[in-house]
Amino acid sequence: MLDAIRREVIRSAETYLKADPDHTIPPLGGTFEIQSGGPGGPPTTTSYVNDWIDVDSATDRVLSVDMTNYLAFVAEQATLKTTPAFDAVGVNGDVDSRTETNLFGPPAQKYMNYTEYSWNHNNVAGDGSGIDDTGLTWDQYTSKKSTTVDDQVHLIDPMDFIGTSADTAPNWYVRNGTRDRDTSFIVSLNLDRALAADKQVKDVDHQLAWNQPHAGNYDVPEAMAWIAKVVRAAGNPPLASGRHG
Repeated sequence: MLDAIRREVIRSAETYLKADPDHTIPPLGGTFEIQSGGPGGPPTTTSYVNDWIDVDSATDRVLSVDMTNYLAFVAEQATLKTTPAFDAVGVNGDVDSRTETNLFGPPAQKYMNYTEYSWNHNNVAGDGSGIDDTGLTWDQYTSKKSTTVDDQVHLIDPMDFIGTSADTAPNWYVRNGTRDRDTSFIVSLNLDRALAADKQVKDVDHQLAWNQPHAGNYDVPEAMAWIAKVVRAAGNPPLASGRHG
């Protein structure tokens, strides 16, 4: 996995360098100037010494990547979430904004733990989750036909369906920034590999986007061009039965 990430980082850097003569990557010992800042606040610029990627600017080639230093470079740019990251133990009242528990549970319950660890370690009375409120362990709770949490987890996970008898979309565009601090690079890599092995899939455009954080809208023109290409290749849809053009 680590070597697969390294190859993707190299491909990302070389794609970036070749895309525009003005694109550069600081030499070893130089600095990355990274801008950050939340909505409503002024942007701040932080300098990070490049001690992990060596490039040949004359040929737009990457000579080496030190993965230990690279991952440290990514990790030091922002504080991670609490543990567990997306399923806080105890979801009573105003849920922690860094969790995702409002996606799961029955219609009448806004928040519910959806992982075995958080469920079995929940001791917040009255939040509707955990052994303390239900009297059931995670395995006991999810084995009941009347509960839906494990089914919900299954339904939002594409990896449970890709490569099976389920219909898989034929075209996929997948991006993950090389500075993404919130989503593991392995998430997009696993998705890419699974899609490539699915016989229903015709095209997978996957790449780590160079020097991008956990964000969106950094590649809108590229993404729209990809969509236009796919639509053109698909041609006009067949007319519905009984209708005439």
